[in-house]
Amino acid sequence: MQIDESKYLGSSLQADYLLVEADGQEFTLGDMMGKPLIILFSYYGCDGTCPTLNTNLKRVLRDIDRFQIEKDYKVLTISFDKLDTTETMRNFVEKTEIPADMQTGWRHAIFKHQETDVDKLTASMGYKYFWSRADQVFLHPNVLIFITPEGRVARYLYGTAIDKQTLELALIDADWNRIANSTSVIDILVGVCYSYNFQDGKYTLNYSIFVGLASLLFGISLVGFSVVVFHFKKKKQRRLSHVV
Repeated sequence: MQIDESKYLGSSLQADYLLVEADGQEFTLGDMMGKPLIILFSYYGCDGTCPTLNTNLKRVLRDIDRFQIEKDYKVLTISFDKLDTTETMRNFVEKTEIPADMQTGWRHAIFKHQETDVDKLTASMGYKYFWSRADQVFLHPNVLIFITPEGRVARYLYGTAIDKQTLELALIDADWNRIANSTSVIDILVGVCYSYNFQDGKYTLNYSIFVGLASLLFGISLVGFSVVVFHFKKKKQRRLSHVV
């Protein structure tokens, strides 16, 4: 079930997938684009990691003050279970207790054409799952998938434990020019100073930037020192010539 990130990062998603909400309202995947989008694949009959992932994401999003759901980004939970219905979806939303004020920017959905579109969309992002007859559950990766406003895959974050800083950095990654205020020094520095570590599955300080910056400053200081010394010597020579 491992996602081959090198293959799918940057891939473009079709915008015309038709989705259905719990109240029967239809919309397309394209309707969720235009801003950074977090996609969670879940199945609504799950009693384990799916509600946990949705609940933990809800808690972290509540703690983020810099970016606001709906205004700056959106969230979409989609079921990959072809047997899910609007009823099972409604029960899932109630179980995870997604508050009403977040539901404007966080939609839960099933595919209208489940038999064909479930496999097409999951495959386009490298998301694999299968039904375990022995355990009577779906086995699948627990992952948040970050999509750019143009509909391209930007980042995968794994695990049910989500931390605030990593989520913020992934949102900035998904849309550097829009969600990160170009006039905010903090956003600019954060985006430059951190890079995603695929081995550890988290963002780490970009030490190469600091090494390069230190080398640059050292080089500038040497040039500056040389100019000062040269200027001092020339001035001294002029004084001596006047004395002579």
